[in-house]
Amino acid sequence: MLDEVKARLETFVPDAGRIETAVDLTRLLKDRGLPQTSTAFVVPLGLQGKRAGDATGVFTQEYAVTVGVLLVARSHDQTGSKALDALWPVILQVMNALGGWSPGTEFGVFELRRGDIAGMSGGALLFMLEFSINDQLRITVQ
Repeated sequence: MLDEVKARLETFVPDAGRIETAVDLTRLLKDRGLPQTSTAFVVPLGLQGKRAGDATGVFTQEYAVTVGVLLVARSHDQTGSKALDALWPVILQVMNALGGWSPGTEFGVFELRRGDIAGMSGGALLFMLEFSINDQLRITVQ
């Protein structure tokens, strides 16, 4: 699913700069450091099961898969406010690109969960957007 999200962002978020997928973002940033140009990372943030259904012979349970889009913008002011102002149009582009979109699953579409400043480091502002998509387990019980 990460590759589908990446492709969607490459098509609909022209101002994001380079877009990469990263399963282990922490290690990637530790090994390579923060990028010198604006970049977006698509990262898996896990899944969460919801209440299971009770039906004879079939086990059903909805769950939500969450994907993060970490935006990295160079900041040239100590507070980061100028970088956040410059990043706001990209944040809106990401929300418009992923909100209500399905990467081909039959059950759900992406919903915005939250967005927040993830930190400032090495002259860069980090902003994380989280999107979840619902799906369903459907298992015939033997």
